Amino acid sequence: MPLSQTIGVMICTARRPNMLRRCIDSILAQELPEGWTLEVCVVENDVEPLSRDVARVSGELGIYPVHYYQEPRRGIPIARNRTLKAGIERGYGWIALIDDDEVARPDWLAKLIEAAERHQADVVSGPVVRNYEQMPPDWWKTLKPAATEEGTALDEAPTNNTLLRATLIRPDASALTFDERLTFGYEDIDFFRRAHAKGHRIVWMPDAIVEEEIPASRVEPERLIARIQMQATSLTYATILRQGFGKAFTRFAPKAARRIISGALMILIGRLMGLFSKNKGRKTYYRARLKLARGIGNMRGLFRSFSDYYNRIDGN
Repeated sequence: MPLSQTIGVMICTARRPNMLRRCIDSILAQELPEGWTLEVCVVENDVEPLSRDVARVSGELGIYPVHYYQEPRRGIPIARNRTLKAGIERGYGWIALIDDDEVARPDWLAKLIEAAERHQADVVSGPVVRNYEQMPPDWWKTLKPAATEEGTALDEAPTNNTLLRATLIRPDASALTFDERLTFGYEDIDFFRRAHAKGHRIVWMPDAIVEEEIPASRVEPERLIARIQMQATSLTYATILRQGFGKAFTRFAPKAARRIISGALMILIGRLMGLFSKNKGRKTYYRARLKLARGIGNMRGLFRSFSDYYNRIDGN
């Protein structure tokens, strides 16, 4: 079978064997177009092989091979690079990326393949439907899809629902890897922005759907605020890496100052509003906390004070 019709589905995982099992099961149930096949590669980013048996049993029971790798050096981009290495070693023509806390719908890969062929794309990204164990607070804005129409050209993509051509990562082609300095987030956006800059076509496929399980712990107010700060830190530091400290400082230092000052003032206003309207005061207070977190995150990125957000694992 031509290598271009073999997809390696890559899953990075750490201390979430139950979620991983459901994810693998959904991959093994994929309805592929005629002539296509797949293999699953699990990379456990931990010193303990907690999910090795999950991968082994899934491979024994499924119709597609499941390969297990262990990457003891902690860090999301380090684990992701191990998946890329596995993809190159195994000669896959295409790589599909999905998170261990997600479940793919049965036609997920078929829809990604369809979009890649129809739009002659090197990368196809799809939506994530989030299923909340507990709904997030009303002051939190949920993420919107990257686009609505199939084939919309994008200049970036995440790694939670994406298909990419192996030419992005092969040493004899674009030789892209995830930047291992971005161990605290943004490594996926950075990777695909560099792919776009090299001329690789990225498109959107709204029908290629995966569903993500959101544990209640991920929508706790302090956890949400920490996530926002982490994202601001990551974006700022990634800008330093790509554009230099001077441009990053010019862009983010004034923004950080405005966010910190206005956020602090809004916190006071929220507390005062709470004396008259508890609900309005609460919303104002937490939105102010988010603004303050973005400002602090920008400053942390400029001065390389990195987030430990991913040291805590939500789910099981």
